[in-house]
Amino acid sequence: MKNVLNYKDSSMSWKIVSKITDTYDFSDGAQHGYIIYVQDDAGRNITAKEAYGIADRTKVTKELINEYQDYGIVKIEHEDH
Repeated sequence: MKNVLNYKDSSMSWKIVSKITDTYDFSDGAQHGYIIYVQDDAGRNITAKEAYGIADRTKVTKELINEYQDYGIVKIEHEDH
């Protein structure tokens, strides 16, 4: 939390970005693995979490929005291919 507190005076235009890290093939279809970043207004990664599948990516994204809402999340970008 120490690093996040140092950013409190930023311009409040942070974003959440997810990128595909891997694809897992299962007998009932494929599923992507994701890394989800919170980036400050300069594009620096503040934190990251992993997610597996769209439902988990959505859950993790919502958790990060709730955790960092005071820093002005203004954009969410998901890589889908």
